[in-house]
Amino acid sequence: MQEKKHVLGVAALIILLGAGCSNDAAYEIMQNNKQQACGRMAEGQAREDCLRGYEKTYNEYERQRRRVVGNKKIAEPELPAPKQKDQDESGN
Repeated sequence: MQEKKHVLGVAALIILLGAGCSNDAAYEIMQNNKQQACGRMAEGQAREDCLRGYEKTYNEYERQRRRVVGNKKIAEPELPAPKQKDQDESGN
């Protein structure tokens, strides 16, 4: 049963990302899924400890991530320039 919910959560995430969902929204969805898992797997102090690990907002996460990677931009892949078509048969 838990596996089915996990699969549904991952499927929802993929659909949202494919539909142009922002990184912020995707992060929030993943955090919610992790928090729900904490609630199912642990009780008492262990549950609180688990939940505490997922309290970070997207902005906090992004700041920390940029510090770790040195605030480098991810390089965009360079695409070859489109070839110009040769002049048409009329010589224009």
